[in-house]
Amino acid sequence: MSDFSAITRQRAALTTIADAIVAASVGRDLQVIMDCPNTHLALVDRLAQALHARGRACHCLPTQSPQEDAGDLAATRQEHDSTVVVITSGSVTESHHPVQRVSISVTAAATGTPDDTVDQEGRDNRAGESAQPDIVLDYRDPDGPRIRHLAPRLTADDRP
Repeated sequence: MSDFSAITRQRAALTTIADAIVAASVGRDLQVIMDCPNTHLALVDRLAQALHARGRACHCLPTQSPQEDAGDLAATRQEHDSTVVVITSGSVTESHHPVQRVSISVTAAATGTPDDTVDQEGRDNRAGESAQPDIVLDYRDPDGPRIRHLAPRLTADDRP
């Protein structure tokens, strides 16, 4: 796989993810909780830029330890060499706007995460149903990143 094709595939995946998040969060504040291997932290910035380009002015709030708001996703992935980052758009404090929360899990061979922890449908085999991420972006594919799971609530067919 050439570097150019990997970059192209990453951009296509980020475009799909950003489009789904923006469409699902119309009229709401946004909170994206992203569990990302430390080797792929630049991906968080690229997603924030993609959301910003779609009209969602965002900023990143890195966490030193899993936040209560990050929920079970952070707790189940805490033991791996990864960082939980929260991307917010809108009010960071309590507001009268509803908040669209989206959780993203990025998997990579470099994390030390065994290949069987996230199955082909994007389910985290270590976590209960409540801890399942809305989006699973898999970097273990030799051809570049692949979206392994996109929650139905983020697809056009399942939105209100």
